[in-house]
Amino acid sequence: MLLAFVPASPFADSTSATRPDSADLVNTITPPAPGANDVLPAVEQPFRVGESLKFSVQYGPIHAGSAYLEIPEITQVDGRSAYHLIARAESNAFFSRFYKVKNVIESRWDSSGHFSLLYSEKRREGGTKNESSIHFDPVANEARYDDGKVYSVPPNVQDALSAFYYTRFQALPIGGSVVFDYHASRKSQPLEVRVLGREQVHTPAGTFDCVAVEPILKAGGIFKNKGRLIIWLTDDEHRVPVQMKSKVAIGSISVILQSARLGG
Repeated sequence: MLLAFVPASPFADSTSATRPDSADLVNTITPPAPGANDVLPAVEQPFRVGESLKFSVQYGPIHAGSAYLEIPEITQVDGRSAYHLIARAESNAFFSRFYKVKNVIESRWDSSGHFSLLYSEKRREGGTKNESSIHFDPVANEARYDDGKVYSVPPNVQDALSAFYYTRFQALPIGGSVVFDYHASRKSQPLEVRVLGREQVHTPAGTFDCVAVEPILKAGGIFKNKGRLIIWLTDDEHRVPVQMKSKVAIGSISVILQSARLGG
């Protein structure tokens, strides 16, 4: 989220040490008034099977490709019912001449407990191809990698994709934060999602009243990008991502909603 052009997922590494100037990412967002107690309440069911979101990816002024967030089905993992979450991105023919991207990131996410059960990714970025997976055991609180190595994880831990869907359920205090446990790259750590403020966003899919959130990893994570990532979610019961922007050392990336099917 998206995705692979950042490169990667909805939640990239937003550590502040080497960020490029990113004031223009947030200067249109209205922060909360001093002393205001503005909180979006938690949502019981922000999405359903069949949700499919299509995005245009802009690399600066260049249309670089398309990205998708999809929930095609509920499946079974180790006897547990799980949402099948998919994030994928693919460069268009023009951009592929310089840097071809074709990435698929998947999570199987416990449909009642809202924690990760299985995470996998297939990436092609430029001349590099990688595949990996993590199998989470929620009883033993362990994460097992392809090479057989096992790592302890906190209860109810999120992966690099499920973290985004988990955020959509949460109460979002404007000007405050939501914090939960996250595991990637053989590390578990807290993930803070800051709720920056409100903004009305215009997209080809429509005009939406939104809250802007920013994921902040306390240490290095699955994505080594040091850029800043801002995500605009609708402030209704669906919390649909309609826009994502990232400022990185080599430019800026915008991901804009083109069409949405909410499922049901």
